[in-house]
Parts: sequence; C-alpha cells; structure tokens
Amino acid sequence: MSKRLLALGVRGHLLAADLARSLTARVRDARGQTTIEWLALMVGFTALVVILAGDDVWQKAGKAIVDAVNGIFSSDHDRV
Repeated sequence: MSKRLLALGVRGHLLAADLARSLTARVRDARGQTTIEWLALMVGFTALVVILAGDDVWQKAGKAIVDAVNGIFSSDHDRV
C-alpha cells in the first residue's frame, strides 16, 4: 500500500511540475496579449459604471432591495 501511495505521490508531483512549466511558458507567450485584454476589460467596466451611475440605477436597485427586505420582515403571515 505504501509503495502505491508513494508512486501516486511521485506521479502527482511530476504532473504538478509539468503543469507549472506549461503555465509559465503560456504566460511568457501571452504577456502582451493579456495586458491588452485587461485594459479593454477595465475600460468597458469603467464605462458601464459611469452609465449606470448616470442613469441612477444604483439608487433604484438599492431601494428595490431595501423594499424587498422590509417586505420580508414586515410580513403579517409569520407563524412561529
């Protein structure tokens, strides 16, 4: 049993080392592309926040959530 566990441990270690090597190689190859993707994502996210803030969506969503929670707690149909 211990030989089998040792073999599985060695195999797992080798697989993890191989995965780390392949991920490192991919990161080196895609470093520039990833930066561009992150910049595009951040620009899109900033634009979305500005649009939602300008349209007062956050206040409306917050009011709807508060109203829903108040409705749950003020229910007269509770059976305790």
